[in-house]
Amino acid sequence: MNPEQAARLQACYARRAGPIGLTVEELDFGHYPANNGFPGIPVKAWIRFPDCAELVDGEVYAWTARAVEVTWKDGPMTYRTWVWSSAVTRRDDMMTRNLGERSTRDSNST
Repeated sequence: MNPEQAARLQACYARRAGPIGLTVEELDFGHYPANNGFPGIPVKAWIRFPDCAELVDGEVYAWTARAVEVTWKDGPMTYRTWVWSSAVTRRDDMMTRNLGERSTRDSNST
């Protein structure tokens, strides 16, 4: 990518509106406490923006009985937002491996 293309791409990301996540009232942590896990669970998630929705590849490190906090990269930016759990599915490439295999591989890669 040449410098002019990179500058246009950066300007595009700078103008882009941020994701629309769930509100504190919707999350209702008093009735639905958050759970945390590591390593992250690879997922595909529908993320809403003001004028569209996008299916992103992300990871989940926190969830409740009704919602999931998704972390994903969009170009140079890393985002994190809460969405309804029905907007999230595990990535197919991870469905054939069990958690022990994923944990062992991920812990050895650091």
